[in-house]
Amino acid sequence: MESAKTVSFQVWQKGDYEDIAILNGQIFVLKCNGFLYTFPISDAIYEEADKVEELKTILPKGEYEGMYADEFKNQLYILCKKCEADYSWNTTTGYIVQPGDSIYVSSSFQINVSDIKQYDGKVKEGFRPSALAKNPISGEWFVPYSANKLLVITDSSWKAKQAYPLTGNIFNQPEGIAFDKTGNLYISNEGNHISSGDILKFQRGSIN
Repeated sequence: MESAKTVSFQVWQKGDYEDIAILNGQIFVLKCNGFLYTFPISDAIYEEADKVEELKTILPKGEYEGMYADEFKNQLYILCKKCEADYSWNTTTGYIVQPGDSIYVSSSFQINVSDIKQYDGKVKEGFRPSALAKNPISGEWFVPYSANKLLVITDSSWKAKQAYPLTGNIFNQPEGIAFDKTGNLYISNEGNHISSGDILKFQRGSIN
């Protein structure tokens, strides 16, 4: 467990912030190095939040990009992109964070890369996810791998059950993913000096 440090957080504060989630009236921001920042959603209207909890040692050292808030279980799911636990490239590790008076990692989970290989061969050098989202209808996890243009679907226990290639002329840089409550899927692409960022919507059932 960690005693959180209270800091001031400005909306223009520099840093590589990878994901954001809202859980039980709190906003959680994930930095690429695994640092977490949290503050009440009521403070989001201000340019600067004065009472932001900065959590530097909740997660193991590594590179992170994806976070998902499960409001029913009151948990955050955070996936490693590149962590020491996955140095062999055979697994991708994630952590379940339990918010509350004391925020801590309650457990971990892993995606077995060999399970993905039977559907797609683009994971010879490991599976480096860029985001994650849970299908509210099926309970499956949808996890994009931006660099290799791949969308992996796992069951509720994180066992891969399908992998879909993402066409490069449509998915320039798929870095974000989300579902709405009816099961429609949204995938966002980051922009660059050539292409603008965008958000693509897929009707429920159009993928899987």
